[in-house]
Amino acid sequence: MSEDITSYEQKLAIAIKHFRKSRGLSQEALALKAGLDRKTINRIEQGHYAPTMTNFFSISAALEVEPQELLAPLVSG
Repeated sequence: MSEDITSYEQKLAIAIKHFRKSRGLSQEALALKAGLDRKTINRIEQGHYAPTMTNFFSISAALEVEPQELLAPLVSG
């Protein structure tokens, strides 16, 4: 089970990083827009930390994407 969770965290990390880069944002810029610390964004993108629901929705809003767009890689394999 933990392997599945790790896989989901990694897929979410990749999706967040992809959208951040596609919008030309640095980790610092995303953190400021989301109201989070840059270290938090870094840990999430590295797959070391799963965002809380509040942080997840803050990141989604800061990236200007629907939450389901960030979750799509998790369900599509």
